[in-house]
Amino acid sequence: MTSVVIASLMAIPLTVATGGADRAQHPYFLQSATQTNKPVGISQRFKRAQEGDAASQLVVGMKYLELQNYDQALHWFEKSAAQGNVEAQMYLGDAYARGRGVSIDFVKAHMWLSLAAAKGGDEAKNRFQYLLSKMTPGQIAKAQRVADDCASRK
Repeated sequence: MTSVVIASLMAIPLTVATGGADRAQHPYFLQSATQTNKPVGISQRFKRAQEGDAASQLVVGMKYLELQNYDQALHWFEKSAAQGNVEAQMYLGDAYARGRGVSIDFVKAHMWLSLAAAKGGDEAKNRFQYLLSKMTPGQIAKAQRVADDCASRK
């Protein structure tokens, strides 16, 4: 049975640990529900994200991205991407390529997008190819070494 996602706004206070310091966040998140009205709340996703669930880390990162809280979005994308989540790797690659919440860094963008392209679909491959067209040969060589090192640690 196909689920229909219904969005409703819900305020949830969150405490997020970053850099060793707790910062209270009070963003408005979208809460999803299926036709059977079984809520899939962001508070449950956030708890799972804190416990290390890569899919939940991606969802939490996407919610922060919607709110343009790039520090928190990148924090959760990095956690998810480090576990091999292709979508999180694409979001990180884009962030570094565009300078969203971080300084532009084509080497890091290459690393994340190359990992995503190796495991992902056409979108990841297209983003990676576009990035390559913007990089120098030296940047590409350095980025490939970094990506290979990251992949070998898995």
